[in-house]
Amino acid sequence: MAEPIHTFDIQRPQIEKYFYWSTTLRLGFIGLALWGVGVIVAFVYALTFGKWLSRKQAKVLDYRLYETNLFVHHGVFFIKRKNIPLDRVTDIVLTQGPLLRYFGLWRLDIQTAGSGQQKAEAYLYGLNDPEQAKEVILNARDVIAINNKQNPGF
Repeated sequence: MAEPIHTFDIQRPQIEKYFYWSTTLRLGFIGLALWGVGVIVAFVYALTFGKWLSRKQAKVLDYRLYETNLFVHHGVFFIKRKNIPLDRVTDIVLTQGPLLRYFGLWRLDIQTAGSGQQKAEAYLYGLNDPEQAKEVILNARDVIAINNKQNPGF
């Protein structure tokens, strides 16, 4: 594969904490709905497995921009590697819920045309400068659109 034209810096310590607390809280809320059983699961997760898993999740995150696509890599047990063609990107939405805000993080939701789903094609967590990342991706997409107009045979 060619060299990336841009690699994105990720706030790994903050994203590690976010992954840890979001999973712990999610398990706790599910546990409350199941009459307390899941609260025990959340407690065990938080004390044992949670720190290791969140550290691994933060470590494997990788976002790279190539001339024609955005590469997204994440996952520990279920690894997902996506190459999203830039000419399919329709919008990038900056999202920040209460927990993301607490850790000073943003999530970029990559919206694409033709994916056949309501949710985003990919989520980019914890970028150092999310506004700049959004601009870099959209500018690269626009360059492709201009090149496709000038060279319609390609």
